Amino acid sequence: MRIHLCCVVAASIVTCEASAQLPSQPSAVRAVGTWRGTSVCLVRPSPCHDETVVYRITQMKAADSVSIDARKIVRGQEEEMGVLACRFVSRGNELLCVLPLGLWHFAVRNDSLTGELRLNDSTRFRDVRAMRAPNE
Repeated sequence: MRIHLCCVVAASIVTCEASAQLPSQPSAVRAVGTWRGTSVCLVRPSPCHDETVVYRITQMKAADSVSIDARKIVRGQEEEMGVLACRFVSRGNELLCVLPLGLWHFAVRNDSLTGELRLNDSTRFRDVRAMRAPNE
């Protein structure tokens, strides 16, 4: 019995040390899920409108890549805005999504997703604040 107990304790210590050394999940993985929040226009006047948004983020084949299915809520219904292909960049710990007109930057911290769209001339065009949807 004493030998068995020693083995259990030793195995527990090894397991705890091994899990403590595991790297935290990259932002690409932490971002996977459904996010709900707001996307606010920062340039006025412009054709841009403030929106309530839903982002469904899924993992792509590459470990550092995700797809963002972006939707807006209009009269209580989701309307498709488009799908973004994004990559995790460890420098800055953020997701970057390149568009012809600019660059989306997203950061995930716990259950909060923040982002901005910067146009090619560096103008901050949109600001996004979203929370992870329950049960995601």
